[in-house]
Amino acid sequence: MSNNSSHKIFYGWFILVGSFFLLFTGIGIAINCQSVLFKPIVQSLGFSRGNFSFFMTIVSLSTMFASPPVGKLLSQYNIRLVMGICTTMATVSFILLSQCTTLQQFYLCAGFLGVGLAGTHVIPASMMITNWFDEKRGLAFGLAFAASGIGGLLFNPLTNWLILTYGWQTAYLVLGCILGITTIPIAVFIVRARPEDMGLKPYGYKAGSTSEEQCAEDGLTLPEFLRTASFWLLGASIFLTGVVCFGIQMHLPSYLTDIGYSPTFAANIVALFLGLLVVGKPLLGALCDRFGHVRGVLYAYGMVFLAILTLFGAQSTWMILAFAVFFGMGNTVQTILPPLLTADIAGHKSYALVFAVIHCFLTLGIAVGIPVAGYVFDMNGSYTTVWIMDLGLCLLTVILALSALALSKFRAGKTKRT
Repeated sequence: MSNNSSHKIFYGWFILVGSFFLLFTGIGIAINCQSVLFKPIVQSLGFSRGNFSFFMTIVSLSTMFASPPVGKLLSQYNIRLVMGICTTMATVSFILLSQCTTLQQFYLCAGFLGVGLAGTHVIPASMMITNWFDEKRGLAFGLAFAASGIGGLLFNPLTNWLILTYGWQTAYLVLGCILGITTIPIAVFIVRARPEDMGLKPYGYKAGSTSEEQCAEDGLTLPEFLRTASFWLLGASIFLTGVVCFGIQMHLPSYLTDIGYSPTFAANIVALFLGLLVVGKPLLGALCDRFGHVRGVLYAYGMVFLAILTLFGAQSTWMILAFAVFFGMGNTVQTILPPLLTADIAGHKSYALVFAVIHCFLTLGIAVGIPVAGYVFDMNGSYTTVWIMDLGLCLLTVILALSALALSKFRAGKTKRT
């Protein structure tokens, strides 16, 4: 692998570990623990579920609007400076949530939190792993992004214990401190945008197989990609993924306590399916490496579909445990498939900016899915209609994703060259 051999340990492994910790708390705390905090805050401050759901909507929308400029900054300027600012902003915003008492205060903190998160986890981690790994990229994504599941597995029970023992305000304060300790040092001291910055080549780079100039130019620019049907089909599929998966994830503890389970049991179910992401994400990445992205799409969304079906029988403990297994294996669609499909369909030429725009569709889906589920509950007094809607959207998502792959002109040209 070219001059990588002159280094005892390939620096890409440090990038992988650094990405792991950014996702460990950047998603594991800042995103995945919000569902456990949701109902205690609503009950404590007297908010409606629909209105408080807009807290995560604002987080998602601010992340969405910040993602393209952050993606451009990450690719054009010192990545450590950009990420240092973003991780600090996310940490301070999360800690300030402990002091909020009104919806307006929550919404304001949510806006700053979302901007900070745009440069903390998914976009920089996806950019770095794509740049540092030519071979085993899917597995590398799976290993790094498994961190969010481990974070959820560990921090959801901790969050529930902190809430029951000290209150949700203390929970936000403690979790915010952990978020800062595990992200800011990584951003400032570890991350590097690309191996060329250190005189290295990506993992699996094969000298002579193609010219470096061709590798650099391989793919579509953002304006070129915007003019393709694949862009809009991929974006629509990722949007619906956010609607379905995060609508379920955010409202699941409330649903389980509504039908008679204890808050501790509900938090443990969330921790279980998030913990199973530790297995599910590397598995999906390896499946995509070995069998291709079409089969990866069918497998992952099939797991989500089965998970939704089990929710109709959630009064049975065995059924809700089955949900945790299926959703833990299938919820990988939010983090593993978007960056892999983006690289497959659009290439590497403008990856950071292209993926930042594609990631906007996921954050928009999250922004829409959470309050929609909340308002449907407010109108009907149950989540049954939400689960029925999610089944249909899940099927539509598969069709859109497969169509995006099938109609990709860059992907077709790449296949002919190989």
